Amino acid sequence: MIEPGEGERKATRNEASGFVGGPLIQAGHIGNLVQHFPVPPPSEPPRQVPPAPRGFVNRTRELAALDGFLDDRDSPLVVVVSGLGGVGKTAISRRWAHHVSSRFADGQLYADLGAYRHGGGVEVGDVLGGFLRSLGVHEEWIPADLAERAALFRSRTADANLLVLVDDAQHAAEVVPLLPPSPGSAVVVTSHRQLNQLVVGGARTIPLAPLATAESLLLLSDMIGEARIAAEPEAAAELARLCGGLPIALRVAGARLVQRSRWPLSRLVDELTDDRRRLDRLAAEGEVAAVFDAAYRGLPPQSARLYRLLGSLPLTTFSAAVMEAVVGTDVEAALEALLEASLLEELDVDYYGLHDLVRLHAARCAEREEPADSRRAALRAVVSWYLRAVSAADVKILGDRLRVAPVQDWDEAPFATPGDALDWLEAERGNVLALLRAAAEAGWQEQIWPSAEALWALFQQRKHFADWVEISTLGAQAARVLGHRAAEARMDNQLARAYIELADHESAARVLAEALAAAEAAGDSRLVGMVQESYGQDALARGDFEAAEEWFARAQQVYADSGRRRGVGLQSYHLGQTRARAGRHAESAQDFEHAMSIMTELGDELSQAKIAIELGAVYRRLGRPAEAVALVERGLTVMRGRRMVAKQARAWEILADLAADSGDRPRELACLTSALDLYVASGNQTGADAVRTRMA
Repeated sequence: MIEPGEGERKATRNEASGFVGGPLIQAGHIGNLVQHFPVPPPSEPPRQVPPAPRGFVNRTRELAALDGFLDDRDSPLVVVVSGLGGVGKTAISRRWAHHVSSRFADGQLYADLGAYRHGGGVEVGDVLGGFLRSLGVHEEWIPADLAERAALFRSRTADANLLVLVDDAQHAAEVVPLLPPSPGSAVVVTSHRQLNQLVVGGARTIPLAPLATAESLLLLSDMIGEARIAAEPEAAAELARLCGGLPIALRVAGARLVQRSRWPLSRLVDELTDDRRRLDRLAAEGEVAAVFDAAYRGLPPQSARLYRLLGSLPLTTFSAAVMEAVVGTDVEAALEALLEASLLEELDVDYYGLHDLVRLHAARCAEREEPADSRRAALRAVVSWYLRAVSAADVKILGDRLRVAPVQDWDEAPFATPGDALDWLEAERGNVLALLRAAAEAGWQEQIWPSAEALWALFQQRKHFADWVEISTLGAQAARVLGHRAAEARMDNQLARAYIELADHESAARVLAEALAAAEAAGDSRLVGMVQESYGQDALARGDFEAAEEWFARAQQVYADSGRRRGVGLQSYHLGQTRARAGRHAESAQDFEHAMSIMTELGDELSQAKIAIELGAVYRRLGRPAEAVALVERGLTVMRGRRMVAKQARAWEILADLAADSGDRPRELACLTSALDLYVASGNQTGADAVRTRMA
C-alpha cells in the first residue's frame, strides 16, 4: 500500500457529503490505483421459453381460460395442462407464455423435464441448479442438497413476478420444488398425466383434448391451403380423423402433402387406411402412427436409413456431426429431407431432435428393416464419437492434469474456451449417460471408463451427483472387467469424491479402500497419492484434523518420492488449510509458504492466488498485518480476473478484519461493502446476512 507524503496530507482536503450510490474512492495521493468491482448479476431477466411452433392455430378456448386464471388470482397460480402425447400441450403453453410475457417483469424460466429424465426419475436438483444460475446465483453458492437448493430458490423468488413453464412432468413431486412462493408468480405444467396431487393443492387444470375435425382442418388448411381442403372435403375430414386430432400427426400429414403438391388428399388417405402398412397401435395414441409410416415411405433411401439408425440410438438430441458418425457420410441432403417431412425437429443451429412418437416409429422401422449388425455398428460409432468429444472437452477445461486414459484425437472444430467446453458437456450429459449405459450392456468396457474419467470437470463444476455416482460406478465396473487396476483406482477415487461431497462418509471409506488397493496393485505412485489425498479430504470434511493431516502428509511424501512437485505443493496447501482450521497458525504459515514457493516455481497463477489469500489470513493471526494486506490484495486481483466470486468475497472479509484490527472503521466498512456486493450478486444469502449483521 502506498501512503501519501506528509506535505500532501496537509494540503489535501478530501470530503464527501450526501448520498453516494456505488464505490467511493477518497485519497490524498494516488500512486498505483487498482479498482475492484464485483461481478454484476445478469443485466436482463431470463427469457427461457422457446418459441411456439410456426403456424399455431386453434385452442382459443384454452388460451382464454389461461388468461382468466391469470386475471382471477390472489395467490401463486399453478396450472396443469394435460393430455395425450403429441396433442399440443407444449405448443399452447409456449404460445401463452409469450402472449403474457410483458406481465412478468422478472422473466420466464423453462425446464423440459424429459431432458432431465434418465431412465426413471428426474434430477430435480439439476433443474433447480439451472434456475438458480439463471436468476444470478453464482455456481459456488448453489448447494449440493436438493432441499437446500429448493429453499434457496424459494428465497430468491419470494417477491418475484415470474412465470415458470415446466414441460413433460410425470409426477407432482417433480414439480413441487420448482414452485415459487410469490403471489405474483405463475407456473404452467404440461403432462400426459392428471397430476392430482397438484390439483389437490389448488392447481387449476386445462385438459387438452385432441382437436375436433373443424380445428384439424384449420391446421391442415394453414399448411396446404384452403383450396385443397375445399376440393376434397370428405377426404380432408377422413384425413383429420386418421390423424386422431393430434397436431404432431396433422403436421406430418400436411408436410407430406406440401411435398406432393399434385397429390389429391384421397391418395394420402388411401395410404393411411391400408391396414397392412400400419404399425401396432401406439399406447393410448390412437392409430396415428400410420401417418409416420406414410411420411417415412416418401423419404429418399439415404434419409430413410438415417431415420432408422437415429431411432435405434438411445439419444434424445443429435448434432449434425453425430449424424455423420452414424452413417459415415455427409448428411446434409438426408437431413433436409427429414426436416421437410417434419420427422425431425430443429432445436438449435445444427442441433436436432425426434418427437417422442416419431422416435418410437423410427425405432420400429429400425427393428423391422435395419440389420442388427448395422444397428450395433451405428451405436459403436456414436459411442466412439462421444468418447473423443468428452476427452477434448476435458483437455480444454483442465489442461494438463493426472489422466489414466490417453487423450483422444479430435477431428472436429475445437472448443473456443473452457466455458464452451463445459457448457457442451452440460448440454450432452443426458446423451452421454444413455450411451454409457448402452455401452455397458453391449460389453464395450474399453469405451466406458475413459469417458467417465473425462467427465470429472463437469462433475466438479456442476455437481450432478446422481450422474456422478452412476457414471463413476459404470467406469469402475468396466475397469474391473478389463483387469485395468490403474483405471479401477481412478474410477473408485472419482466415485469416492462424490460420496465425500454428499457427506456419505461410510460409502466414501468403502470405495476409497478399494481405490487404494487398486492403486497399489497398479504400482503407480501418482494414483496412490491421489487416493491418500481423497482420504484427507474425507477426514477434513468430518472435522478430524489429526487424520486429515496424516493423510495429506502421506500423500505429500508419495509425490516427493516420485518427483511430482505440483503434488507436493497441493498437499502443502491442504496441510495449511487443515492446521489453520485447527488453530495452529504458525505451522499453517509454513505450509502455505512452502506451497507458494512450489507454485511460483511452476508458474501456477491460480494456485498462487488461492494460497496468497489463505496465507494472508494466517499472517493476520500471527501479527503481520502489512504482509497480510499485500498477499490478500495480490490474490484478490487474480480472482477478480478469473471471476471467482467466493474467493473474492473471502479476500474482502479478510481485508475488513485487517482494517478492524488497525481501527480503520471506514476501510473496514468499504471492504465489507465489497464483500456484500459479491454475496448479493452470487445469491449467497447466508454470507450477505452475516456481512449485514457485522456492518450494523
